Amino acid sequence: MPSMERQKVWQDGGKLILEERGKVACAQCWVYQTWCHLRRGGVNIGLLHEMPEEGVVIALTGNIPSSFRPTARLFIAGIVADGLPNPRASLNIVQNAQHARYLPSSLFMPLWTQPGLIERSKDRFAAFERVAFFGDRGNVASELAGETWKRQLASETGCVFEIRGAERWHDYSDVDAVIAVRDFRGGRQLHKPATKLYNAWLAGVPFIGGSDSAYAAEGSPGRDYLVARSPEEALSHLRELKYNPSLRASLVGQGKKKGSNYTVEAVTARWRKLVEETIPEAAERRARRAPWLNRGRDAAMRVVCAADRIFRS
Repeated sequence: MPSMERQKVWQDGGKLILEERGKVACAQCWVYQTWCHLRRGGVNIGLLHEMPEEGVVIALTGNIPSSFRPTARLFIAGIVADGLPNPRASLNIVQNAQHARYLPSSLFMPLWTQPGLIERSKDRFAAFERVAFFGDRGNVASELAGETWKRQLASETGCVFEIRGAERWHDYSDVDAVIAVRDFRGGRQLHKPATKLYNAWLAGVPFIGGSDSAYAAEGSPGRDYLVARSPEEALSHLRELKYNPSLRASLVGQGKKKGSNYTVEAVTARWRKLVEETIPEAAERRARRAPWLNRGRDAAMRVVCAADRIFRS
């Protein structure tokens, strides 16, 4: 649980810095924040500290102990987040739309965008001087993390490159382009969300991403974001953005349209439908099935979840 001070900020819809690592930040973002938005929207949903014997529970899959065995009357919807799907969950909620297309008994739900997001300042007009990666230094492609890349970018475009820390993940006011490449190896990154793309769309900043499946599943390369498969291609895109204001305007305009699907209001509506319609219907279907069919399904999911560990990259 967040501290009392943090609980008030979550409940008031304020800005938070999730500087903690691992399950603490994940639980606050996915569970506590979702609960706050749904309660604010009038949805009758509780916050539990122990597993009940029956009903519907939405929980992080990583917080479900391997020894736990749900009763036949308990339906678990597991939030996978950056972790692994759980075979004990009757439904796995994933943050990557491409992941949901191949993982059985799963459903895609976009991760919330950055709380307190500040858009790029309109006072910057056509300025193109600052490129930023929003995230931890360890999550940016190694080729972009060193001084060589900074010098080359400055030499060819006059831009500075910044790896923006958690205290300013919400602030796009002075940023003219976002680059979000985790690596140049072409990995699908099926466990990662497209949140960096949503944030850039809503902030009105052109976005350059890697080959992440999440970006490709929800964006349109060349239309609302650009793809860089190498440092050279990233630099080429930034040169074009620097000297082609119409391309920048087009990417930003298309991104604004797409971004409307990921506002707090839009994601809250998705969650509301999930908890009020989709999950109750799925729970009812499971309850109607013969017990041996459910046991067979659970056994098959154990195999699927084991395979997911291997093939997700």
